[in-house]
Amino acid sequence: MCKMCNLKDWRRTLLALPYIRSLIFLIIGSLSSINPTNAQQQELIRIAAIVNDEIISIFDLENRVRLVAATTNSSQKPEVLKRLKPQVLRQMIDERIQLQEAKKLNIRVNSREFNGTVANLERQNKLRPGQIWSFLRSNKIDRSAFEMQIRARISWMKLINSRIRRQISVGREEINQEITRLKSLKGKPQLLVLEIFLSVDAPDLEQQTRQIADRLISQILNGARFSALAREFSQSTTAARGGNLGWITESELDPELAAALSIMQPGEVSRPIKTLTGYYILFLMDRREGSNSKTGDVTIKYRRMITPVPPGALPSETEEQRKVAIKVASKAKSCDELLQLARSVGASDMESIHEVAASNLLAWQRTALLKNEIGKASLPSRTPRGFIIIMPCERIEQEAGIPSPKVLENRLTRQRLDLMSQKYMRDLRRSAYVDLRQ
Repeated sequence: MCKMCNLKDWRRTLLALPYIRSLIFLIIGSLSSINPTNAQQQELIRIAAIVNDEIISIFDLENRVRLVAATTNSSQKPEVLKRLKPQVLRQMIDERIQLQEAKKLNIRVNSREFNGTVANLERQNKLRPGQIWSFLRSNKIDRSAFEMQIRARISWMKLINSRIRRQISVGREEINQEITRLKSLKGKPQLLVLEIFLSVDAPDLEQQTRQIADRLISQILNGARFSALAREFSQSTTAARGGNLGWITESELDPELAAALSIMQPGEVSRPIKTLTGYYILFLMDRREGSNSKTGDVTIKYRRMITPVPPGALPSETEEQRKVAIKVASKAKSCDELLQLARSVGASDMESIHEVAASNLLAWQRTALLKNEIGKASLPSRTPRGFIIIMPCERIEQEAGIPSPKVLENRLTRQRLDLMSQKYMRDLRRSAYVDLRQ
């Protein structure tokens, strides 16, 4: 009995060390930024959860709740923020577990990765560079809440790519089988669907997960954006795309999901749908009749290169790089020649052959990749990184409704990656020490 008590006391002592350190930072930060009363200080430094040897404070949780409410268009009423807390805390616990696993495997997020992700988020939300920080200030959100979320997201992606992605290989035979299957589905109605997936890792967590699903649906019905909630809470790899599954047929889904969609109308949100691995929430954006047409999209394989222009470059230096790009564009007569010339002038981003469907081309790409002859480079276009030129290497006609082999390879890889990463996360949750104080 005594030995067990000593072990428990020792574990509490270990857990207290990072808490004391975090406590000091929280007190200093809170005193310097918002100067709260003694009662407010005590509330800020209370523990919301302990995850292995790290704490999540009430200060952390309340900041993150405000961030979620602001980015998902949820109500800022106190009762709504209170209802958000359980699902936000669950997400924060997952992120701490992910960050701890990444740290154990020596995976770090550098400033270039962090700043690039922030810049992409600003572009997606039509914000000017740096505007995201003023958005946080105007909503009284400490930037640490946002930074922790971004670092966890990048770390987990890097971890999955380094640990799991390399284990996945999709063969040509599997791609051909998928093409045959998709051809058999031609003519059937297609659905544009968004999803939120919440995993159930143990039977005793099912009721809690169902309650979180119900709260999410309530928030959506009260005006919160489905795609924003998917990015925040979905545990599927589609979370990064706002839960977007793209155009699919019912037969491509699990029977439980297909049955729910079969009675839904565009614009409707499903009830929580229980499956073997967790709960799904579906949003049917649109429905269209399938086509038996043989006329499909065009897939373009192309190469690109960038002559770099560093920040703060002089006008003369910028002009010199523009001339280099023009010279390469005029001399290169094939994608192989473009690669060699790009290497000779110290250009970047030219090693890979890229592939894109004509329907997904940006406006500035269309002339160069659809109208130019194969092997004819575009004129240089200015980008934040420098001057870019692109050259079509091959155009492939696709049968209507049938993606290219490369697209199918990526899709099959993503599906397997999704399943394996979910299992990985379930295993990490089960082995983690989590003490909830809320």
